[in-house]
Amino acid sequence: MRLIRLGEDWCREHGTSLEEAGADVIEAWVATTPRTAATRRQVRCALDHYWRLVVRSDPPLFAIRVPKKPMMVCLALPEDDARILAKAARARGDAAGLVVLLGLYQGLRREEIATLRWESFDAHGPGPQRWLRVVGKGERERTIPLHQAVWDAVAEIPRSSAGYVFPGRTVGSHVSPATVWAWVRTVADAAGVAGVRTHLLRHTALATMNDATGDLRSVQHIAGHARPETTAGYTRASARRLRAAVEAIDYGL
Repeated sequence: MRLIRLGEDWCREHGTSLEEAGADVIEAWVATTPRTAATRRQVRCALDHYWRLVVRSDPPLFAIRVPKKPMMVCLALPEDDARILAKAARARGDAAGLVVLLGLYQGLRREEIATLRWESFDAHGPGPQRWLRVVGKGERERTIPLHQAVWDAVAEIPRSSAGYVFPGRTVGSHVSPATVWAWVRTVADAAGVAGVRTHLLRHTALATMNDATGDLRSVQHIAGHARPETTAGYTRASARRLRAAVEAIDYGL
């Protein structure tokens, strides 16, 4: 509705209406909106619904060009920064430190961290390895190996009766994702690592896993991605791996 109102106001200023505007007018208006794939898709969808409602027979949807989604850039922290941050988080022995470790070692999203329950650490899997059950996007569950550094930090946190690892201020609630973000900034600032956000920890964990193993399928499962293409966006092309890729060519010369 917001987009429709903006479009109608713009068309009215140019002597027409959104219901009757031609392709040139629509193209000119769309050019005033952010040129991102997400925004342009939203504009196209909104106008498509609007023109269907007003029963326009010749809607100029072709005038709304959606740019291709840019390649995802891996935002993983440099190895030295990740090492400093992990050391600082492990030394804290508090909820904020545990939040950072869950991002750095398990690759969890901040929503997954905020809603984590104590029973999640009792998940069962093959062998003696400790496991963690995570409820991700779309309520999809995955069970992943629990890193020893995270388990050691968990042991230092008192269990609340709320059932959540990070209980909120009201009875039976959990902290908000914004609180998780704030804790990450607090730990990172204290460690002297600037510009750290929760999602950067996830990037760092997944990129490090893939660098060490090259097993994109396993990393995809740990990340909770539906498609391997998404996981590939979390991998980094380090100088070492680029050299290895080129040096792998051998034509027997």
